[in-house]
Amino acid sequence: MTVAIAESKLQQITKQPTKQQKFIAKYQPDPIRFQIDCLDVNPAYVWSKMVEVAESVRDYQKTCVYAGHSVSKTFEAARLALWFLFTHKPSTVISTAPTFDQVEKILWKEIHLAHTNAKIPLGGRLTATQLDIDPARKWFAYGFATKPDTVTGEATRFQGYHNEYVLIIFDEAAGILPQIWKASEHLLANPNCKILVIGNPTSAYGSFADCENDPTWHCVNISVKDTPNYIEDRQVIPGVSGRDYEAMIRNKYGEDSNEYAIRILGRKPEYSVGTYLGKGLAKAEQDGRVGLIVHDATQPVYTFSDLGDVYSAWWFVQFIKGFVHLIDFYYDSEGRGLPVYATMLQDKRYVYGDHFTLPDVFETGSNKKSLHTGQYTVDVAKSLGIKFKSIDIPSRDDCIRAAQDLMNVCKFASAAQEGVDGLYDWRKRKNEALSTPDKPVYFDEAVKSWGRHVGDAFCGVAVAYRYTSIGGRVIGSLTQNLPRRDAGNQSPYNNNVLTRGLRCSR
Repeated sequence: MTVAIAESKLQQITKQPTKQQKFIAKYQPDPIRFQIDCLDVNPAYVWSKMVEVAESVRDYQKTCVYAGHSVSKTFEAARLALWFLFTHKPSTVISTAPTFDQVEKILWKEIHLAHTNAKIPLGGRLTATQLDIDPARKWFAYGFATKPDTVTGEATRFQGYHNEYVLIIFDEAAGILPQIWKASEHLLANPNCKILVIGNPTSAYGSFADCENDPTWHCVNISVKDTPNYIEDRQVIPGVSGRDYEAMIRNKYGEDSNEYAIRILGRKPEYSVGTYLGKGLAKAEQDGRVGLIVHDATQPVYTFSDLGDVYSAWWFVQFIKGFVHLIDFYYDSEGRGLPVYATMLQDKRYVYGDHFTLPDVFETGSNKKSLHTGQYTVDVAKSLGIKFKSIDIPSRDDCIRAAQDLMNVCKFASAAQEGVDGLYDWRKRKNEALSTPDKPVYFDEAVKSWGRHVGDAFCGVAVAYRYTSIGGRVIGSLTQNLPRRDAGNQSPYNNNVLTRGLRCSR
């Protein structure tokens, strides 16, 4: 019998704690002490918000951190991942971010640095985005990205990470897709499962923004003005933002700007960065044009839809005294199909004018046939009592401008709130490779989210209002109601206000 085995048996008999048990008992209650004694953290660089985040993860199941730029949020998240992994036996730590570069080159780069430079040998097998302690007992940490085209599979796999102790980390949490947030709820049924969501609050809406008003979350705000570098007006902690950065953002954008709120104060903005209609929606809310109007039974209701095989969005609209009243909204994410839509329209009991939809529904080809009947979509709709009219869509830029200008005369009913949320979500796709913290860069296309379908249907409203007559009346025109920010644009629609736009279905 070896000495080690003999000592182990003696400990079992005398019920004395093992060396590992002593280690866990010492450091599990004190994540900051673990980082100082065991990792690479200089005690002189420990500051109040770093302690607040660590103690929140220790004490609460759900921690949300809204942070400004370069306030050591990822530095601390990486070291909390190692604290949890090595002081909870057995444990699984799962991290995710919107892109693989953000996973590998930001959070996991910090995990590598902390593990490599640890003051004691931590052990485990470390690869690019995985640290295995005892895979047979699911004792490991793992990082992966959640992209729109892989999110369904990742969400399913995400739900499979069960263990006695689990820590979930969402880095750059504003960009984590809703399916992953929902999948995390299944793991959180385990009281020993904790979640840390952290990042710049770049979006005014969505799961990350909603944490602030959810009492089940413990929220921490980290402003650049909280840092020792800002407070003492010198470089106390290398790499952390201070007065120079605050002054640069203030002088460039102003203290009342979205950029200042996000990057300096760590507060969510009035509207999301990169959205097509965020600014207009925020103004509509400030003006009291959201949530107050109701259906006027004396006026016809027009529908504007974006129909897809799976995702479809419908706006219900009335044109009253120079304003566009969006009185109702319907969204289908399950491909329920035209028979369900026909019933939905009947159940709402509106007196309808016309039903408008985007022109791709009128294209011929097998892909435009109903999945349910094998007939063309417009023919199926007509047999169900829905006679669609098509809206000729101008250039993408003209559509966006029309939608942005339309916001000045829009009023939204409370029944259309889901549609308002979708418009807030309608945003440009960010070019992560070219973007910097000070200057985001976007692709000329929308993010593949549910808001894209809501926005496309809203573009139908805007184009019809701007370039056509509706119900035989000139509802909107180039000279009425809408400021012409694109005056002089050579779009062919500019000179054909009433002759282009709507065409009847077959």
